[in-house]
Amino acid sequence: METVTVHGSGRLTVPASVRKQLGLTEGTELEIEVDIEQETLILRRVVYLRLEDAWAYTPKHRELLKKAHLDSKEGHVKKLSEEDLESLGS
Repeated sequence: METVTVHGSGRLTVPASVRKQLGLTEGTELEIEVDIEQETLILRRVVYLRLEDAWAYTPKHRELLKKAHLDSKEGHVKKLSEEDLESLGS
């Protein structure tokens, strides 16, 4: 476990080994969550995505994707030709 010290200006320095493990580079944005009861700070990388791509990260879609991966692992797959795929769009 590594420790950090709060500087007079309120800055924390994340040790190089931790930055390397997490892939944190200059300019990486983090959000901070404070848990007063546990006296903890939680830092999470901020990821921005385009609004039109946000549907892929909704709980409903993530559950559907999880089910699809499970079905695939269990061999529940069906081969479709290009013609089959084109007919699905019509």
